[in-house]
Amino acid sequence: MSNLVVKKWLLQRITAVILVPLLLWFLYIFVGLVQKDYQSIIVFFRNDINFILSIIFLIIVFLHMKLGMGEIFEDYIQDERYKSVANLIISALATILPLITIVSLILIKIN
Repeated sequence: MSNLVVKKWLLQRITAVILVPLLLWFLYIFVGLVQKDYQSIIVFFRNDINFILSIIFLIIVFLHMKLGMGEIFEDYIQDERYKSVANLIISALATILPLITIVSLILIKIN
């Protein structure tokens, strides 16, 4: 087993452990936000702790997703071309989607 495989496996487990409390926070907070008005949500994201936890949550979720999907592609896609295209797409999505959301949160925070 290569060193890279072990590092990926370990990183996926670490992100899973970090996600447990963040997911509980996310579910508790965001279920309550559904019933709030727009201004209350803006105030929520301007709070430093909520802002930082939201960004950490986004980064960890998408990193965990990228690692997990990469493993699925390795196990179930036999053609190397398809596998590399699938990994490229997942890597792009795991970078672009949280980046757009983080930029949006920063714009909420500074405006």
